[in-house]
Amino acid sequence: MNDKNNNSNTNPNADLDAGLDTGLDTENLCIAAMLRACADGELCPEQCDRLKQYLAEHPEAAEQVEFEKTLKKSCERIMGSGCGCPNSLRAKIEAMACECMAASGIDESNKRTRKASFWRLSPMMSAMAAVLALAGGALIWQSASIITQGSGLGFTDTSPVAYAERVGNFVAREHMRCCDEKAASQKLIHNEITESIAYFSERFNQQVASPSTISDQANIQYYGGGDCNIPATDKSGHLRFDAVGPDGETISLSLFIAPDPGLLGLEEGVTYMLDSTQCREQGTSLFAWVADGIMYLLVSEAKEDMCAEVRGMMNAPTKLRQL
Repeated sequence: MNDKNNNSNTNPNADLDAGLDTGLDTENLCIAAMLRACADGELCPEQCDRLKQYLAEHPEAAEQVEFEKTLKKSCERIMGSGCGCPNSLRAKIEAMACECMAASGIDESNKRTRKASFWRLSPMMSAMAAVLALAGGALIWQSASIITQGSGLGFTDTSPVAYAERVGNFVAREHMRCCDEKAASQKLIHNEITESIAYFSERFNQQVASPSTISDQANIQYYGGGDCNIPATDKSGHLRFDAVGPDGETISLSLFIAPDPGLLGLEEGVTYMLDSTQCREQGTSLFAWVADGIMYLLVSEAKEDMCAEVRGMMNAPTKLRQL
């Protein structure tokens, strides 16, 4: 992590690497920028492998990659049509550059470029206008295809099973990331459970349920809480705990909370067992329930003999159901 931070000013792909390292979750990189980088051939082999994994999980994104490639080819075709910059336009730009050395020149140049007379059509300007029109349409199309359910994550299948996979993979990755001491200390800045519950209750404008008498239990400790970005929510939180198993080993837990977006179709009074590829690979269990409009997602490393006890600590309903 330190190497990435130190190289961010010299490596043009540093931000891209950061985004890909978070599981392509767009917390540090929007999906549209990542797809454009792919279309431009700017991904290194390692990033390409990660992109392949992402496309395997989200086949709809392949159409966006093809669209970006088509857009790039169209722009290259138009700009490579042999039209050179007219001498008259070149002279105007050079004059503006000289004027703009002074602050007053910037204001004057702004006034001139707003006038239609400055942009008299020529072969070159016609090509530029075509590119701008094409790019504008592309941005509108892509915005419509990417932004769904208040999320910038680009998924179109919002069925409960599809959303369970998407959100499950996200919380599993975020849980593992925050099991690292450095990542956790940077994100989980609320160190008292009462402080965290009060903070998120105010942030959500809804009361968040506190884990059952957690401060009085010797076999579980609260690590901290912080803001998060659960898919399809505009505000969410992450609470991390360390429980102690029967043989004394530490069991890491993460409780993610957010106003319920309604995509899982959860009924109150029921704890749902969710399935996600990332959770299976990590050997963690994923549970979800809703109470008073708040969705709770529990990522648990507890084994079967302690799983029910851990859910009880988190105030999860005792009735279990597979989603």
